[in-house]
Amino acid sequence: MNAPFTNWLITKVSQWLLKKDTLVHRTYLCDFHQVCNKVQMGDVLLIEGHTRISRIIQQITQSPWSHAVLYIGRLRDIEDPKLQKIVKPYCEGDLEKQLVIESEIGSGTIISSLTNYRKEHIRLLRPQGLTQKDAQKVVAFAIGRLGKQYDVRHILDLARFLFPWGLFPRRWRSSLFQHNALQPTKDMCSSMIAEAFESVDYPILPLIEKGYENELAFIQRNPALFTPTDFDYSPYFDVIKYPFFPLGTQGAYHQLPWMRDEISDDDGTNVILLSPKIQQFFRSAAYAVIGASANRTKFGNKVLRCYLQQKKKVYPVNPNEKTIEGLACINTIADLPSNVKSISIITPPIVTEQIVEQAIKKGIENIWMQPGAESAVAIRECKQHNINVIADGTCILRTFRFRE
Repeated sequence: MNAPFTNWLITKVSQWLLKKDTLVHRTYLCDFHQVCNKVQMGDVLLIEGHTRISRIIQQITQSPWSHAVLYIGRLRDIEDPKLQKIVKPYCEGDLEKQLVIESEIGSGTIISSLTNYRKEHIRLLRPQGLTQKDAQKVVAFAIGRLGKQYDVRHILDLARFLFPWGLFPRRWRSSLFQHNALQPTKDMCSSMIAEAFESVDYPILPLIEKGYENELAFIQRNPALFTPTDFDYSPYFDVIKYPFFPLGTQGAYHQLPWMRDEISDDDGTNVILLSPKIQQFFRSAAYAVIGASANRTKFGNKVLRCYLQQKKKVYPVNPNEKTIEGLACINTIADLPSNVKSISIITPPIVTEQIVEQAIKKGIENIWMQPGAESAVAIRECKQHNINVIADGTCILRTFRFRE
């Protein structure tokens, strides 16, 4: 196979395998800032990944982890001046940049910024008891692999995982994870990292046998056989978790800020659970905001924008303004169109009482008093006239997760 054709084949297969898949993925709460704060030189970060090659590896290993990277720290963390000189160009002028070494299909072994994985699901793994001296050696080994490429056989093996075995003779089937000590292999993410740890005799998943007189014997595993999930399975790597709210004290979980009116369906969009009163409120064909304001810092403006964010037909009621948020203002409740059956009130309680009287005359069926606008007299009037009233401190901005 000539070099130009080989390079062309590598490029085309790599591009195909690296395309993002179209499946809906569960979203995870990952505090990337805490990952950056907790990660240490020599830590291994497992990445879920959402490319075609990621999906292949996940299916093969029956694990969500499809990629592994080795954290090498900031430039100043590397003690060897010669290695610093090699790494410095990758900092791109930012000497505080946090760096990882990884092997990628189509790119080979490279140094990247940790921030490339800001939006990914990450598992942080720490080798137990790894000395600072050996951490430097592990990083040095990985740096020594820079520029090492994937080979064509490896890429084609990965591609063949997508095709039914029955279409190919047995001798054509992928040998990606078969042991072949006589055939030198080039880097893949997990094998490169495994070799780095094995260079300091650090165990990952060694074969343990009993030798003469029952003495234990550790046998290193072929690095080419390692997959990202093996680091997760290893009893010698600790999982470092990064909760938003530590539960260090007894009963602390009772203080978590649960959203009682919202659930997640794992598709990236939360489902808002509306109470029967709120459901009835939103059966109106159109709405009005009483006390609408042109000042964007005022709740009268935010509530109006909240309706707009929810794609509702809404009218601002304010006799002192001509337009608010591009909408023509209505002077009084009496001037509202007849299809407006639900209104939000953002006024002082004494004014709310007057508004409710006008709403009763207009035939309004649902009234939502924003927190601070409630009046016991106004609430009683609503109930006497069979108006569905929401005045229990529930805020429409919080209910619909208003965004500035």
